[in-house]
Formats: sequence, structure tokens, C-alpha cells
Amino acid sequence: MKISDLLIVTLAVLPSAALASQSTTIPEIQGPGHSSPLDGKMVRFEGVVTQLRDGSFYVQDPAGDGDDTTSDGILVRRKPVGLSIGDMVRIEGVVEEQQGKFVDFTQTTIKDLVYKRIGQGVVPNPVVIGAGRLPPTEAVVSTARGFDASRSGADFFETLEGMTVEVKSPIVVGPLKGDAFYVVADQGRNATGMNSLGGITATPGDANPERIRVKIDKPLLPSNFQVSLGDTFTSLKGAVTTDGSAYGIQLSEPAGYVAKAWTWTSVASPAQADVLTIASYNVENLDTRLEDVTMVPSKDDIDDDVGEGKFAAIARHVVGLLGSPDIVALQEVQDDDGGEYSDAVGGDKTLQALVDAIAAEGGPRYKTISLDPVDDAEGGQPGGNIRVAFLYNADRVATDPASARRIEDASFERTRLPLAVPFIFTGRQVMVINVHFSSKGGSDPLYGKNQPPKDATVAARTEQARAVRAFIRNLPADENRSVLVVGDFNTLWYEEPMLLLTGGDPAMSNLALAEPPEERISYVFDGNSQSLDQVVALAGRNRSAELTTVHVNSVMPESKQTSDHDPKYVKLTFR
Repeated sequence: MKISDLLIVTLAVLPSAALASQSTTIPEIQGPGHSSPLDGKMVRFEGVVTQLRDGSFYVQDPAGDGDDTTSDGILVRRKPVGLSIGDMVRIEGVVEEQQGKFVDFTQTTIKDLVYKRIGQGVVPNPVVIGAGRLPPTEAVVSTARGFDASRSGADFFETLEGMTVEVKSPIVVGPLKGDAFYVVADQGRNATGMNSLGGITATPGDANPERIRVKIDKPLLPSNFQVSLGDTFTSLKGAVTTDGSAYGIQLSEPAGYVAKAWTWTSVASPAQADVLTIASYNVENLDTRLEDVTMVPSKDDIDDDVGEGKFAAIARHVVGLLGSPDIVALQEVQDDDGGEYSDAVGGDKTLQALVDAIAAEGGPRYKTISLDPVDDAEGGQPGGNIRVAFLYNADRVATDPASARRIEDASFERTRLPLAVPFIFTGRQVMVINVHFSSKGGSDPLYGKNQPPKDATVAARTEQARAVRAFIRNLPADENRSVLVVGDFNTLWYEEPMLLLTGGDPAMSNLALAEPPEERISYVFDGNSQSLDQVVALAGRNRSAELTTVHVNSVMPESKQTSDHDPKYVKLTFR
């Protein structure tokens, strides 16, 4: 007898329930809804192997039960020794609703099991997502009534959990990060919120549940395979899983990959006597230090921004794409020893290295303004002491660095303090306030049971916005002054902190609102395009302000990003 015909795995001790295992089917195990009616029970069933992984495999009922509300597939958590796709197997084990680390929804699996190959089966045709079954496009969870696959994206994919599906004509809406990327079917034809970049944008009331997370097991794709926003495939096949931050597929068969050709041109115009240019750029934990492994908590806290060319890449963006703006507001500038635990808080070496890189690229030799934070008091990477800072071209604008002021308020506890600097251009003051509000860390997942997701820090960010507004209100009266609040607000344009800043007195404008909602983008998270970076302006009399975002990072896979944020570029025109 062949080993593949034997029980591949025998446990030393089986649960007592094994004496009373229940003969059933995969659809009966899955049942209607997110939790198995047989959770915790010992069961016995048969199915055909549809997909193999290193430590688990998927099986599917070859006939199914004809009910679209119950899945015909299931994940078996045991190494598939001696198995091939198409084998019929008999499995006996315990049903478990397994909770993933980064997802609210459980995955029905079989654990503590034995299995036996009993013959050869026929692999069912995949369910087609796209030209076949269309997922809901707005709600992750429908609260109108119970389990409803026609309204809830999570419920829709739950009905396919463990089954082989094929996503027809997918377009990438979330670039490769780690071992996963996001797509929508039919190149977005039936999706809502598609933008001109090829992504899908988060807008009020639309959580974009049609996003499908595609998880890759290497070496299914080459190690140098990189997926960018707007790339397309003919199809993607795999088993539906919740093994990640959302429902998606465990990829088994990609076909017909076509990369989008991304090119960028400068958004700047030649320097003009009556136009002040300002850029805002979150440079993502920038420092000159290759950290000592003995001085950081984990090897994951080590990076080499100099050796990996990050300073040079930022310089190319500042000079080549942004046209060497008169003022550059930076966020996430680290101290001079990066993420190392020490008493160092100064960031002069980091800033000088960036100034030198910009000059080497043909840009101006900027002057710098930065006020050091209190050690380990303002969040960010432990030991990094990130802060906001300015570069400015003294040939175009003037300021007294001693006039720089940090805005202090209790709401900024464990968060970067804003830095306000009055610049003089054509004899008039332009107050630029550089902010980096509290992150959204600790909030509910975007693809979770709580909809809308609870934002853990929105109250803090609202008070931070209130403190900035109060600072502006308390400025000495000057009808010729312009005020710009720029930076990483960690806030979407329709959320309370932004509405507070732009409502009432003073009457400030969020420059992003000049674009359609789908085009307000500077960041992509879990396949959702969004903008956490904003520019709020009080342009002043006879002045106008115009905003452009250079989508040079958000559309790229993680390994090709200079930062995870796109830079913003503002033209303030004096009439």
C-alpha cells in the first residue's frame, strides 16, 4: 500500500469527541453566516484537493449543495504530504473558527485532523468574480438586516470562503506590500470610486468592499515581481481566505500580467517674482544612520537611507518634479542616530545630508529650520525622535529662524508639535504651519465588523486642529498676511479635524477640495486610495493658492517607494 493511501497524520491523542465524529459535508460545516454551526465539533467529510500550501491545503465538495449562501470549500490546516491537486480525500478533525491577527472575521478551518487519499476527483470550475458574481460595492457590513451577501462585501466573500474563484480582468488598486496586493475585477468597470490613477478611492459612505486582497506564496511569482497601481491581469485564480487584513484570495494561478508604464513630469513652472512655491513631503523616518543592531529593539528597526539612495531620490523629487520650491515642509525627519535608543535628539546631520543631496542634484543650497523634540516624547519609531522641519531658499524668501515657534497643547501628547514659521515674500508675511497630527494607530480595521470603523485618535486630532486654529486666530492683525497649514494630518478631507480647520473663523480652505473626491489622493492603504496629507490656506487679499499632488510614491510597490506618502506642491500667487 502506498504512503499516500495511508492516514498521513496520526495524533498521539485525539479529542474525546473523535469517538462520536459526525459524518457531514463541507457546505454543512460552513453553513449560512460567518460562523460554522459545527464549530468545535468532530466531523468526518470528503472533498477534492483544490490548492496546496506549505502547511495547509484547500478542499472543496465536488458537487456542492447548489446554495450560493453556503460555501463548498474549506481550509485544512495540515501539511499536505503525498497529496496532489485533484485527489479525493477523507478528512476527520475538529471544526474551528480561527481568528486572524489583522482581521475581524474568522476563517472556518479543520484542525487536529487525520486525512486519507481515497481516489481521484474532478476539480470544480472556479466561481468567476467579475463577469460572473459581482461583489457589493459600498458596505463591508450591512446593518439593515442579518447576513446579506447582496449588500455586505464581507458576507459576499464569506459565501465563497475556501472555494476556488477566478477574478476576471483584475486591475491593481493597492501595490505590492510584503506578500499581498489588492485588485478589483473587470478593470473597475463595476466598482465605485475608481480614480484616474487606476486605484479606488475611499469616500464618505463607501468602504469599497469590492477590493480583493491577493496573497502570494513565494515562489509562485518571481522574487523580483513588483505590482504597481494600475497594473492588470487577464485573470487571477485562488481560494478565498481571510488570512490577512481583509477577505481575499490565496493566489494559485496568475495569468496575462501587464505592467502600467508610469512616468512623471515636473509640475513646477519657472520662478516668478509674484509666485511663492511651497512643497510638503512626509519623508518617512529619514535619517543618516545605519542603526547598530545592539541599539534597537529589533532588526526591523534598522534601515540604511544613505546606502539605499533615499536622500538622492528625495532630492530628485524636490528638484526634478517639484522644481526646487521656495519652501519645503518636511515631516518624519529623525534624529541623527535614527532609531537607536540614546539621548540624541538633534537632526542637523539628517537635514544637512538632504540639503547636500538637493544641491548635488542642481537645486539651491537650502537653509534649514528645526526645533528639537523632547527625547522619546513625540511618537514615531521608538528612539527616532521624528519632527517636522523646513528647508527654505534664502534667495527667494526671508525669515528669522529665531521666530520659529512650536504650537503646544495638551492634545499633542506623544505626538509631533506643529512648527510655525513666518516667511517674508515680496515684503508680505506668509505664515507656514507644518503639522504631523496623531496617527490612526489603534483604530478599528477598515475591513472589519464595526462600520464605520472607530477612529481611536480622531478626538485627539480634532483638538490638535482646534489648537492650530486658535494659534492662527491669535496672530497679530495683518490684512496682508497669508497662512498655510501643510503636512501629514493623518485625516481624510471629510473627517472632523479638517472640517473644524476649514469651518468658521478664520475662513480657511482645504485646497484639495478643488479636485473631484476620487482624485484626492496622497496615500494608499489596504487598497484604498486616500489623502492623509492636506494643505489648508488663508490666501489673503488679491492672492490665490493652487495645489498639485505628485503621485510618485503611493502608486509604487513598497520596495520602489521613496516614502509611503506623495509630496504636495502649492503655488501662492500674489496679484
